[in-house]
Amino acid sequence: MKALNIYLSLFITVSILGSLPILEKITLAKMNITQMIFYRSLSQTIILGFVVWLGTSTLSNDIPLKYTAYALLQGVAVTIMLFFYLSAIKTADVSFVNPVIAASPLITYILAVVILNEPLNFVRLSGVVLVVGGIILILYSR
Repeated sequence: MKALNIYLSLFITVSILGSLPILEKITLAKMNITQMIFYRSLSQTIILGFVVWLGTSTLSNDIPLKYTAYALLQGVAVTIMLFFYLSAIKTADVSFVNPVIAASPLITYILAVVILNEPLNFVRLSGVVLVVGGIILILYSR
């Protein structure tokens, strides 16, 4: 049952991540990037506020300050990333930008091995290299 939940979560995530750029491109035709990030953040805040208000999740006071800082830094990083990502989406083809963004697993894999001490796995590394190879093909298709 746990494996089914993981695959369902991954399917939903991939489905949303795959379709979101289309909605973003359509929205950016009539809205500037700052407005879009504002409304996106506002909607997330409202939804998470309801989740906490309904009691399905709680905000705890016993979280070490270091981890609160990490969470806040993630918010800053996501906002910066969104600004540059939406700038790229607004000016280039979605079918070009998103595959290039797919190079992020290479950075994730390297950082996971170096910082989190995850094992260096030849099969996973080969998969990441294949993804990067596909991105290089897409770059040369322009």
